[in-house]
Amino acid sequence: MGFHVTADLVPLFRGLVTGLQPYAAAQEVGLVFESEVSHLQASYNPEETLSEITVLLSRVITYTPQSYQVTVSIGQCNEHTGRCLLAIENTGVDLSKLGELLSSIKNGLLVERKKSGTRFTVSIPTNAQGSFLKKEDSKGTLLPKKYPNYYAAVVKRLTTHFSNTDNMVKAAEQKSSTEGVFLKKVNAVIQSHISNPDFKVDTLADAMALSRTQLFRKIKALTQMSPQRYLRFTRLEKAKGLLQAKDKDLNVSEVCYEVGFASKSHFTRSFQKEFGFNPSDFVKSRNVT
Repeated sequence: MGFHVTADLVPLFRGLVTGLQPYAAAQEVGLVFESEVSHLQASYNPEETLSEITVLLSRVITYTPQSYQVTVSIGQCNEHTGRCLLAIENTGVDLSKLGELLSSIKNGLLVERKKSGTRFTVSIPTNAQGSFLKKEDSKGTLLPKKYPNYYAAVVKRLTTHFSNTDNMVKAAEQKSSTEGVFLKKVNAVIQSHISNPDFKVDTLADAMALSRTQLFRKIKALTQMSPQRYLRFTRLEKAKGLLQAKDKDLNVSEVCYEVGFASKSHFTRSFQKEFGFNPSDFVKSRNVT
């Protein structure tokens, strides 16, 4: 039996979308939030709701082609059924038969094929406390200080469910075992030089016995990133893990140099741009996860 909390669902899901926008931008996919109401006070199970919807949304973003859009919208709770509807709609490709997406939600998922995309409607079991019908714009952010428990849950899901090198290797292995082995070797070389700020793309190309052009083509095809960007992302992913590791208790400066950034300010800007949060916020999340 899950534990239920009472909270406003509008800033909760707006915050989830805000947190995923840097990932969507990295995939060159638009991500917006819409709401029919300004407030939607409800009782719900955060463990199930945040977990499943975060996974579903991140996967929809992953499979949506570049230059297209994903829209997240929420409506009023139905007092008779005790449920709220959250819709995730993408453009550009029909994802209605993709098993990885359909398995994201255990119960209450309606999938509709659209003219140029798919609409996933999630029925969230709630105990509605009332809603206000003022039209809500799509701007705004969910502040960690105001919603620390929700923020911690979202951070945890961002860490484990998408945009990490392990999942990229798995995706490469689905193309062929050779591609999977190649990306594993790239990752191993990067990890062995992770703390060296002078380790650049040229060094990586030499280690892989490839020209810069060959390296670019192979890494771009497998990760949708240039080698330079993939190298930076791998450093930042390592930093994210170190910042959240309770057994290490490292500060931002220590992690910065541990992953090969010569400047703390450059590291902070890069981290913010990649994940949508400041490194110090990940340090704070150690105390609420």
